[in-house]
Amino acid sequence: MKVLLINPGMDLNKFGGFKRFMQPMPPIGLAYLAGVLKENQIEFKVIDDFAENSGIKGICEAVKNYSPTVVGISCLTPSADYVLSIAQSIKSINKQIKVLAGNLHASIFAEEFLKTGYVDIVFHGESEYSFLSVVKSISNNGDLSQIKAISFRDNDKINHNFENKFLTDLDALPYPDWESFPIDKYGFLPFMDINKPALSVLASRGCPFSCSYCSLVYNNVPFRSRDHERVVDEIEFLINRYNVKQIGFVDPIFPCNKEYGVKFCQSMIKRKLNKKIVWISETRIDCVDMELLELMRESGCRRLLFGIETANLDVMGQINKNIPLEKIRKNISLVRKAGIQSTGLFMIGFPSETKKDIMNTIDFANKLELDFAKFAITTPFPGSRLFVDFFKNNKLRKDWENYITYNPDPSKLVSVNEKLTAQELIDLQRIAHRKFYFRIKMIFWHLFVIRTVKLKDMFFGIGSLFFHGKFNKK
Repeated sequence: MKVLLINPGMDLNKFGGFKRFMQPMPPIGLAYLAGVLKENQIEFKVIDDFAENSGIKGICEAVKNYSPTVVGISCLTPSADYVLSIAQSIKSINKQIKVLAGNLHASIFAEEFLKTGYVDIVFHGESEYSFLSVVKSISNNGDLSQIKAISFRDNDKINHNFENKFLTDLDALPYPDWESFPIDKYGFLPFMDINKPALSVLASRGCPFSCSYCSLVYNNVPFRSRDHERVVDEIEFLINRYNVKQIGFVDPIFPCNKEYGVKFCQSMIKRKLNKKIVWISETRIDCVDMELLELMRESGCRRLLFGIETANLDVMGQINKNIPLEKIRKNISLVRKAGIQSTGLFMIGFPSETKKDIMNTIDFANKLELDFAKFAITTPFPGSRLFVDFFKNNKLRKDWENYITYNPDPSKLVSVNEKLTAQELIDLQRIAHRKFYFRIKMIFWHLFVIRTVKLKDMFFGIGSLFFHGKFNKK
């Protein structure tokens, strides 16, 4: 039994001038699968197509050389069509190879994936142990109908077992196994990169909040966290085994509450890991205070990402993210005082937003003591309540490769806004970044204080904001 795990790439040219700032990030979902396979002594190989730019040709060569029994492919929305192309190519090599697809997009559109005939099994929910069960079942010619949380094709019949029990003990999972991954090629986005090598850590799953643009809420994913000491154990292992210099938490919110955050930070300090590594995370602006922020800084935290989204109270109510603007201003200021850099994540183009509303958000962002800001065009990703509304209104588009938040082509922009054209949204996105970054104090701050942006990248970025798609170099 041989298993091949694939992290598919995607067409970065669709990002236009922003392509330059994209880089492969550690695919921790596949690494968890690898950890489970390794723990159960099942042979496997990994292809990170995104990091290594293998392409379908390279993937096919690997399939021919390795001769796997099972191929597992992770599927995010923008790469959905590419995933099916990979699956079709694998089946053209050997129809007996079982092709398995996982992640949220494949789960939602399981019926469509299976009907193509190129995918044999689709996973629902958290799939580490269901994946293991399927691999063992295939190896032993077992009965797939006894495995929960999968959909599968049996000749011309498609069977669904949507029952999914989320893992209650995340600490029972083995560590993600990074041995087969090109970790030297991983990083994060420019507003997240501090040091390398960099790898991801997951301290919790699910989210206790209910933002309408998030798929976790719609799929009723419960919030669970790992023991903080177990998380610190993993960080220490990554330092010793891979000489990792930066950790990026991939939790929707970390730390989710003060008590957990304090315990985690104290453990990092006690073990002196804060002298060996820096870490970043995304959290809510109302989940931090000065005491916690100072501990986070001492424990190695150097940058925090906050999903602020909008400055418009009506929109905040619509997306179930009611945080007072004064609370946002105050706590962003506290982050700066604690010596931690901050990134504000904003969304423009919610259904009812006008140009005035969006400019209000842009002006609000510029008045905050932020070090970085990202303005994404609101996109109805499958699984979110926003997507469900999009579907109900008969506006569903299945050009999945265009479900991205930075798309310079107005003819391909997937938008939920009812009052602005695609071109107007793209122009507003460009204006937002230009107004935020093209300020003398901000240019000085990035070049001489933070010093995480290279001069050539700064000028290239400014050029992209003025000329947009013209900087799309292949």
